[in-house]
Amino acid sequence: MKNTLLYLYRFLFLLLPFSAFCQAASQTSGLSAISKGKLLKVPAQYATISEAVQQANNGDTIILSPGNYTAKDIRINKAIVISSEWRLTGNQSAIDKTCINADKGTLFKIYVEGVEISGLKVMDGKHSIVAYAKTKIIYNHIVNDQTDGISLESGSGGYVAYNLIENSGDDGIDIDIGENPKNIGSDVVVEHNTIVNSHDDGMEIRLYNSLRQNIQYEIRSNIFLGSGNDGIQLISYDVHTGKVFNIHHNIFKGCNAAIGCMEGANTVENLNGASKMEEWVYFYNNTIVENKIAATGGNNMVAVNNVVYNNVLGGFKRFGKNSVISNNLFFNNNNTDFIEAHSSVIKNKNLFQRDPLLDKGTFTPGKGSPCVNSGVKRYVFKGETLFNISANAFSGPAPNLGAVEAGNKYPGTTLIKEE
Repeated sequence: MKNTLLYLYRFLFLLLPFSAFCQAASQTSGLSAISKGKLLKVPAQYATISEAVQQANNGDTIILSPGNYTAKDIRINKAIVISSEWRLTGNQSAIDKTCINADKGTLFKIYVEGVEISGLKVMDGKHSIVAYAKTKIIYNHIVNDQTDGISLESGSGGYVAYNLIENSGDDGIDIDIGENPKNIGSDVVVEHNTIVNSHDDGMEIRLYNSLRQNIQYEIRSNIFLGSGNDGIQLISYDVHTGKVFNIHHNIFKGCNAAIGCMEGANTVENLNGASKMEEWVYFYNNTIVENKIAATGGNNMVAVNNVVYNNVLGGFKRFGKNSVISNNLFFNNNNTDFIEAHSSVIKNKNLFQRDPLLDKGTFTPGKGSPCVNSGVKRYVFKGETLFNISANAFSGPAPNLGAVEAGNKYPGTTLIKEE
């Protein structure tokens, strides 16, 4: 199984289109940032990364030449960019050639808004990149972190995209926004990351117990492979925080659960779900394959357009009173697609025991697949549109079921939620 997963994620990662990334980067104040300040080069001008950070001013860009570096405990209190020559040339080979050994420590601690960490290979860290302010973390390769590859702490948020994170000792991405009620943080977008063989969760998100946080999480077009616990774990503190989760167009394979909702601040997956979790989770157009169980839920789960197949113990478990399970395809889930769902859960228009006919390498629907054009563009619940897929994200009369449109190479087009 492990060798299969390694082959799969390396294949999929090679498909990430650089042109699409450049578009995403430019939309989030990317490459233009270099022109706003000075260019500082390591080691040509400054012997170490730390020295360059000390000499930099707001708006400056630090570029590391290809080579091997050892660094840790670098505190960033300026709005700067730290990257490799990839940032100047667009040559992706520069990323793995610019390797930083974090020596079992935290490489970067980020305390101000406007920082970008990009285009670096970071190895053997312990909480390799930790942010306490809104940050952009893009196109890095983070390997063998002892704990969490990327940590977004209270006061942070921002954009985490196009990273390859493998073999984290705990979580690939750990999000603790909301721990400090006086400095909760901002919305976060997590997209086009590949997270492989995390010892615990691919992504762990603590909801905490501060009221009216009202944070929006957009988690889309990621690949979660081989998480020892959950692909994405939502840890409820049994208080309604106002957080909203849009989780769509992701692939989950070989995890304990694709989505694991936990109650009572529990972090050890017991597959019991979260009976007191009231946050809305919009879970649509995901491909969920060969996990222990597809998902455990809270009280407000909206599962639409997903492909759920070959999950060992079953499909969706303990979805609560206001939940919806509609327009999904279920196949070979131990004959238990719905487990202990609340009696009021809406379950309609689902397909059962129809082979999705997905390509085993790319999860693209093949010829004759029942997934093609079988999804819904929008879902309206009690008069409110819960999600609306942009028309430019699919080519047929309707979206496909699952994460991948027919004819597209994963991850394909980033979907934009229409206002």
